[in-house]
Amino acid sequence: MKHLLTFSLLLTLILHTVSALADRDDPHFNKAQLAIKNKNFQQAELILSDHLIHDPEDRAAHFLLARVFSWQNKWTQALEQFDKLLRTQPDSADLLLARANTLEWMGQRKQALVDLARARELSPDYSEIWRTEIIILQRDNTPASRSKAISLTKEARQKFPANDWDNLIVVEKKLINERNRYAAEFIYGYDKLTNNRSPWLTRTVKLSRVTPDKHYTHLQLDSIERFDLEDWQLGGSYALPISQSWNFYTAATYSPTHQVLANRMLDTNLSKSFKNGTTLSGGVSNARYNETSSQQIHLGAEHYWSVFRIAYTYRRINVLNAGTGVNHNIQSNYFYSPVDMIGVSAATGKDVEFDGTANPPISDVRTYSIYGYHMFKPQWSFIYSVFYHHQGDFYNRNGFVLGIKFDF
Repeated sequence: MKHLLTFSLLLTLILHTVSALADRDDPHFNKAQLAIKNKNFQQAELILSDHLIHDPEDRAAHFLLARVFSWQNKWTQALEQFDKLLRTQPDSADLLLARANTLEWMGQRKQALVDLARARELSPDYSEIWRTEIIILQRDNTPASRSKAISLTKEARQKFPANDWDNLIVVEKKLINERNRYAAEFIYGYDKLTNNRSPWLTRTVKLSRVTPDKHYTHLQLDSIERFDLEDWQLGGSYALPISQSWNFYTAATYSPTHQVLANRMLDTNLSKSFKNGTTLSGGVSNARYNETSSQQIHLGAEHYWSVFRIAYTYRRINVLNAGTGVNHNIQSNYFYSPVDMIGVSAATGKDVEFDGTANPPISDVRTYSIYGYHMFKPQWSFIYSVFYHHQGDFYNRNGFVLGIKFDF
């Protein structure tokens, strides 16, 4: 179930709101409703858009169009319709409830809860508002939100005794826990090097799983060509929440060929999240190569607000027979929908490029990249990045990564 409520429940809400907004028998309007019932949202969008050209003041059609946009992940268009309606009906609890659902799907949970609190104040006898607010508070998964959800459930039990409020939290938890998410990724990377060096090639197959309680597991197989040497490796990782705000992550790789890649590598990381959207993390990793080894520590901080993220990572690596390098990386991301993102990053400092020798080069580095992912149809996403990397006097690398991701 991708959205907050089941489709049938939302459709009931829509028809209830449409009845409140308008009372008429319009063949175009009825065709749009039929298309919605059949989940043919594209057709409904075309019918409603054409209808509004001839009748731009039709509030019920604007409302239906907003919902249709939401179900197609066209968040900006959906909010434009809701905002237009709320400018003329600022005290409509139905509109606030519908917009709250869209905001929740967008990941703007705090704003959704603001709309729901206002809607509940305007229509205290509208049980569906209470139910939606309780569910979203649970999904916020913070002590304050859970406490408020329990408090609202107690009030709702007294106010609406005919409803099954006692099992609401249990039922919602069951629905969430039954929904694991899996993904398969196929990735190809190409790097062009200066100083007459051969290009690098990377091919990756990756499988991952995320559980609703944020346990993450992944396995991947890499085939790599660097410095005219070929390697392959098997890798994986596991992340789990060890408390409400603490998370532990570990990753490992193994390469039986290890001409350039590490024969084996182990990375561990511990992070702490705060209510204001900030996360602090720290970890260590160790890698063993043919003729050398490395140890590194990394410290990081990231902050999320609205649809943006900014992150900083400090990394210090010590390589046997090469020396020590320190570098800094900063990233900025824009999430233009819950399933689409674009980001930029920049790194500078000193780092090592392992080339299969006992004395890998350590030098000044600079790296700039643009990366992201975009869902172009349900379940299918496009993964991409382009970058520039400067490795002292040894070479520059210009490259790209292209991939496809399938969610199931």
